[in-house]
Amino acid sequence: MATAHYDVIIIGGGINGAATAAAVAARGYRSLVLEQDDFAAGTTSASTKLIHGGLRYLETGDARLVHESLQSRERLLRERPHLVRPMGFILPVYDGDPRPPWYIRSGLALYDLLSPRKVSPWHSSFSERELQRFEPSISTDHLKAAFLYHDAQVWSPERLTLEYLAAARASGADLRNHSAVDFIIVDGGRARGVDFHDVLTGRRSTASGRLVVNAAGPWVDAVLDATGRSMRRRIGGTRGSHLVVDLSGRGPKHAVLASAQSDGRPMFVTPWLDHHIIGTTDVRDDEDPSDVRAAGWEIDYLIAEAARVLPGLGIEHRNVLYAYSGVRPLARAGDGVFEGAISRRSIIADHASEGVERLISVVGGKLTTAAELGRQVAESVAQQIGRPRARGIAALPETPTSRAVFLPPPTQEHLRTVYGPRVPEVAAYAASDASLAEPISAQHRDIGAQVAYAVEHEGARTVADVLLRRTAVGLTRDLGRSAARPTAAIMASRLGWSEDEREQAVRDYFAELHRRFVIINPSISIPPAERLPDDPDQGVDLAQS
Repeated sequence: MATAHYDVIIIGGGINGAATAAAVAARGYRSLVLEQDDFAAGTTSASTKLIHGGLRYLETGDARLVHESLQSRERLLRERPHLVRPMGFILPVYDGDPRPPWYIRSGLALYDLLSPRKVSPWHSSFSERELQRFEPSISTDHLKAAFLYHDAQVWSPERLTLEYLAAARASGADLRNHSAVDFIIVDGGRARGVDFHDVLTGRRSTASGRLVVNAAGPWVDAVLDATGRSMRRRIGGTRGSHLVVDLSGRGPKHAVLASAQSDGRPMFVTPWLDHHIIGTTDVRDDEDPSDVRAAGWEIDYLIAEAARVLPGLGIEHRNVLYAYSGVRPLARAGDGVFEGAISRRSIIADHASEGVERLISVVGGKLTTAAELGRQVAESVAQQIGRPRARGIAALPETPTSRAVFLPPPTQEHLRTVYGPRVPEVAAYAASDASLAEPISAQHRDIGAQVAYAVEHEGARTVADVLLRRTAVGLTRDLGRSAARPTAAIMASRLGWSEDEREQAVRDYFAELHRRFVIINPSISIPPAERLPDDPDQGVDLAQS
């Protein structure tokens, strides 16, 4: 078994690992990224999908973090407008809320002042009558004040991650998804490389490296265990659960941020695709992040709090399509620290003091500031191993062979939303094969060319890779059931699958849906053969509510 040689090995293909790979590869380091699942399949995909400055971080006095986050927000709005879009947030304040109107007004004023070269509008306020006209779904009972401020939403954190990875690949990085690290090779008190295996094929490999970056999110401690040494625990994860609801076009047109009545936590209701997201919870969770699922009480809590603020919409269990959850990879804190008070600031931990040099771990991080965090890690790499031995050779820009004008205008617009300037590369597949210009399902705008592009340019190896993370087909009302078999057929023609392998790929997709989501709405019918056993505490019985 031959050993491949790299300057930097990055473990973890979420937003932190992807942004780190882009920054490290851009400096010319020969880099390898290893992700045990698919890129962006962990905490990145389970976020609230917000690009924000962290308004509530002002309460902990971390103005510097807010300023840095606002800088990153403005940069993303400028550089990735197809993925990151401005969003207005309405913040109603009611009798009994933990923060009075003067406190909110002062915080919003500071939030505006901390935003550099401000692109977004400044905050404003509403009278009760103005709020009823502007967003009539919001309750005005016991309303004391209402404000409007501006942040942003990334409609697909998964695609944002893929764009960072595309930049890394263009600078010569080697990207491996579905590749789990078995052992970090430590020799002479220094990390020298990794043993890993391909989860889908079982093939085992070894890679040597001058430095290893552990960017595994909530799995950071599990990766440290792979050194075979006793290492300090770094992660004190908290579970964040969300609901995706179908309000039949009656939901708020703006995001809503309110204080939960039961515990004072921030509660969001945000428009997303054709649905709304309700979130989030913040619960200590030390279990395996791979098994994280929303508990029944979390689902009840989110429904009740959203229904209180938006009483006219009839938000009930029947409106909820599914729940999803993720574990925030926060720095470990004492048992007496309130979850909301745990620092959201990222940490780059050097393990030399624990007897392993050339091993660093990334703790924390956010979608908004991932690029800056990646640059900080790249600087740490440079300090430890010096300049690259040989400058990385960036891949030549791909020359599109077709424009998208031959596609129907709605398809063109959809592709621009997903791929931005790379639309011609996707359209080229449809130009060369007319069948790939057709939608993969009557219920979705995505076309076969996107599946082919995902396989050949974006490392998609399973149906879930395509429907959940290269597109958003699997995140909408039917969870991609109607598109699963057409997607598998296109993948089979490119990956050489047999008919049995193609059918197994579809079954695997349905199984992954049940692992990742608590499917609540009874109208969503996913074949039950792969369904997880009902667990009342997990809320799967709520479909009958």
